[in-house]
Amino acid sequence: MAHDDVVLARASNASLLKCWPMPKVLLLQFDTDPACAQRRAALAATGVTLVEAEPRWPTFFDVVTAERPDVIVIAASLIPSHAYEAARYLGEGFNTRNIPVLLVDVVRKDAAKASRSAPLAAIVDRAELVAAVERALAKVRSGP
Repeated sequence: MAHDDVVLARASNASLLKCWPMPKVLLLQFDTDPACAQRRAALAATGVTLVEAEPRWPTFFDVVTAERPDVIVIAASLIPSHAYEAARYLGEGFNTRNIPVLLVDVVRKDAAKASRSAPLAAIVDRAELVAAVERALAKVRSGP
């Protein structure tokens, strides 16, 4: 890539899309969760490649390995213990610890427990989910 191409890539998001593959977000949630469709629609509207799986071992790990997402969103509303365990495991894994993990729909009273269980995961409200994913993707794309 020539110097001019790098400057153009920095100058506009459209150029960035030409330089990078479409960002991929893995959404770990249970299909029986009442908020499932809302989270799916919000993330899909951002234009990312959206992949879904349930936060059950080993399913989520197999999907992470196969899909290599840029960001992982884990819904903690239906079975919080599964969400916290998945987030902890991903944060500790050699091949996954550098992937941003966002825990969404954590009940306020459980926020401290979620932070202890998965200290590397960011806890976000559903209203902030899209903005948090966009920030995480921007950070991933800008490099270390």
